Amino acid sequence: MLSLSALESFYWVSQLKSFNAAAEQLNVTQPTVSYRIRELETQLGVSLFHRQKRQLLLTSEGEALKGYAEAMIGIARDIESNIRTRNTRLPTLRVGVMDSFAVACLPALLDELDRRFAGSRIAATVDTSHNLAKDLSEGLLDVAVVSTPPAHENVALELLGRQSVSWIASPKLFPGMDEVSDDALLSQRIFSTPAPSNLHSLTTNALRGNSNLGLRLNVCNSLGAILNLVEAGTGISILPPRLLQEQLRRGSLTVLKTRTRLPMQEVFVATNKGAVVRALSQVIEMIRKVSVDVGFCS
Repeated sequence: MLSLSALESFYWVSQLKSFNAAAEQLNVTQPTVSYRIRELETQLGVSLFHRQKRQLLLTSEGEALKGYAEAMIGIARDIESNIRTRNTRLPTLRVGVMDSFAVACLPALLDELDRRFAGSRIAATVDTSHNLAKDLSEGLLDVAVVSTPPAHENVALELLGRQSVSWIASPKLFPGMDEVSDDALLSQRIFSTPAPSNLHSLTTNALRGNSNLGLRLNVCNSLGAILNLVEAGTGISILPPRLLQEQLRRGSLTVLKTRTRLPMQEVFVATNKGAVVRALSQVIEMIRKVSVDVGFCS
């Protein structure tokens, strides 16, 4: 009978294209991974990989097995999550969140996780959706909240909701203007997170038709710093108004009315299809609960 550990080793070698990387992911030695793959090939009577110089490619039989391995690992994950629910202690839970979710929801989410998994170590990472999706694909995270992430074949996405975004500025920048033109937007310093972040793409796409006029784009890794700079009147930015309720209420920031409406942004809970993480379904439900409680998505 094929062992789950052998299939799991095969899955991670096929994903990471490296025996060493798979061994690190599984916290075993490289010879252990090699032995498991050899045993799997012996049991099946086929070669699973083409070993070429510095490349490791799946054979046609390996491609066929990959789907089965992914499905079996998924079943094992469901067993861990749904059958062994009384054993809810997690040695380490690695959670990634995009910066806007961190500003609005991370404190409440960490409190929920600490209460539900008392004694466990919660490791939180705040980064761009692109970087989080990459880390998730490589097995460096267990679950992540992302917006418009790049496609990874081993990353599953569940829609959390949709979020509106708008041009945001200090009211002193556009006094008396009911509608702000693209020319007026381009006259200001514009703040964004660095490429290839979703905010960077959204900003450059919004003004692409007027790029000949010049885009004074300034990048900053910290969304909190961008908020402070915009509130000070140093420039403008595209931001979710939901994050700015207090500033909008007291009038230190305003939502600009522009000719073109910015598209709603889809927000997802992302997981690695092959990861076996106990109580993952409960963690996802906590993320959904916190998102609803603070009104993060519509």
